[in-house]
Amino acid sequence: MSPPSLPPSSSEEEASRGKPGSASAMAPGRSTSASAAARGESGSAGARAPGKSGAAGAVASGKSVWAEMGVAPFQDGQYVRLRNRGRGGYLCADETGRGVSIDRRREMVNTAWVAQVLETDTNYFVLLRGAYGRHLAVTRAEAGPGHVGFDAAQCAFDEPEDSHVMWWTTPGKNGSVVLLHGTSARLRALRANGRYRRWHRRVIVEAINRSRVTSMMEWEVQVIPMRVERPPYQLRPGGPDIPWHQGSEETVQVNCVVADDNGSTDEQGRGALTLHGRSLMGLGNELAQRLGNGLNFQDITLCIQAGNLAQPTVLLTDLPHRDDPVDIVVFRVGTPGHDRLLFPDLDAE
Repeated sequence: MSPPSLPPSSSEEEASRGKPGSASAMAPGRSTSASAAARGESGSAGARAPGKSGAAGAVASGKSVWAEMGVAPFQDGQYVRLRNRGRGGYLCADETGRGVSIDRRREMVNTAWVAQVLETDTNYFVLLRGAYGRHLAVTRAEAGPGHVGFDAAQCAFDEPEDSHVMWWTTPGKNGSVVLLHGTSARLRALRANGRYRRWHRRVIVEAINRSRVTSMMEWEVQVIPMRVERPPYQLRPGGPDIPWHQGSEETVQVNCVVADDNGSTDEQGRGALTLHGRSLMGLGNELAQRLGNGLNFQDITLCIQAGNLAQPTVLLTDLPHRDDPVDIVVFRVGTPGHDRLLFPDLDAE
């Protein structure tokens, strides 16, 4: 059965995440070609994305195969920004590695998301991966004071039944879309807060009134051009003034695997290290030193993978303020596998 349609618009932890039933997702596992997975190609383990049809900004008019699948205007493998039509600003993966909020810094890597079109037994959905490789998700945690609905979050993708990371779309006004989750009996939309109280920046999911969709639920999808050169890293200020999550030990367990020259990985080749702090430079230097052969951080590119079924995402900023274990895939610069990687052009107009 196809997801229900809507009328045109009138204008922290995974433990608390919402799972409104199994989607029976034939989700991609860890790709034998890590570079293909990092490019967003859904060719592994049953994620059967159809051929791309039409422009990236195609409206859901029924003429595009993407629209027919209920994921327009997203296309598999795109980097996008989502600008809220009601209050402005962009959907942002918070540095906690858990929350989702609105931020006006357009060139910030935390406001860039990778789209993945996923086929399940019954439908197609779009998954959105943020700067830390984690997926935009629905939770059952009630939003805080000044907010309505339930928290949206960044979550790992571990099981085929993890339907809380799966979204579908319907058209909004002026070319925008509404990101929906659930079924006709339990339908929710991704919603910004703070139209008037601007300090309320959290993004939530709200049970939707099918007779009225507000502009706070409407998102303009802006496609980010791709480039073959790795963009500059966006490192964050460090030091004791940067808070860690309560109970964190300020160390991160890093599980890593090195891709071969063709970009493929061997699960048996995984290693582990303990990183003190969250510095991308510190992690890169440590991994380069372990690889030897005179390599330094500039000779490798790191991808982060959040969950057993997640695809790797290029890591362009420091790790989040969490001590959760992270999975890293290492690519050597100059190898064919690395040469097939594509990066977001965050400075493009």
